[in-house]
Amino acid sequence: MLGITDFPAFLVASTLLILSPGPGTLAILGSATASRRAGFAALAGTSTGDAILLAAAAIGAATLLASNPMAFNVLKYGGGAYLVWLGIKSLLSKEQGLAVSGPGQGSPFRRSLLVTLLNPKAVVFFMAFFPQFVPPGASIWAFAVLGAVFIGLNCIYQAMLIVGAGFILRHLDEAPHYALWVNRLLGAVFILFGAKLAVG
Repeated sequence: MLGITDFPAFLVASTLLILSPGPGTLAILGSATASRRAGFAALAGTSTGDAILLAAAAIGAATLLASNPMAFNVLKYGGGAYLVWLGIKSLLSKEQGLAVSGPGQGSPFRRSLLVTLLNPKAVVFFMAFFPQFVPPGASIWAFAVLGAVFIGLNCIYQAMLIVGAGFILRHLDEAPHYALWVNRLLGAVFILFGAKLAVG
C-alpha cells in the first residue's frame, strides 16, 4: 500500500503509543471531568496539534527522501537508535500512576492544542518513528496515510476515554501499575524496531 512496509507492526506500535498516557491524554481527561462537550473540544485540540506536528514531520522526511536518499537512510537509522534509547528509558521507567488534573480556565480546545504544539519532543519522535515504515522511493502520500491512521486510532481511543471519563477517574487508583506496564511494552517494541534495523 503506497510502499508502506510493516503496516501491521505500525498498527501495534501506534496502539501501544496511544495507550501510553501522555500530556494530551491527561489534558483530555481533565477537560472531560467538566463535561463530555469539554472533553471532545480538548480532543479536537490535541488532534489538530497532532495533525500539524505529523504534517511537519512528514514533509520534512519526504523532502529529505526526495532530495537526498542517503541522508534519509541516516535519518532512518538515527531514528532507530533514538527509538532504542526511548525503549530503554521506557523499560527502566518507574512511573505507575496517572496525574490527571481537573479542568482549567479558558477554552479546552486552545489549552489542549497548546499542550500538544508546545511539546518539541513530539516532532523529533515522529521524524524518528514514521521513516521506519517508509522505504526509499515512497511518496509523501505514504507518510500522509500513516499520519491519518495514527490520528484516527488516537481519536477512537480518546473518544472512548471521554465517554467513560467518570468511570476511569473513579478506578484509576485501582490500577496503579497501568502506566508502568504500558511503558514496558512500548519500550520492548521500540527496542525491537532498532534491532530489526541493525540486522536488516
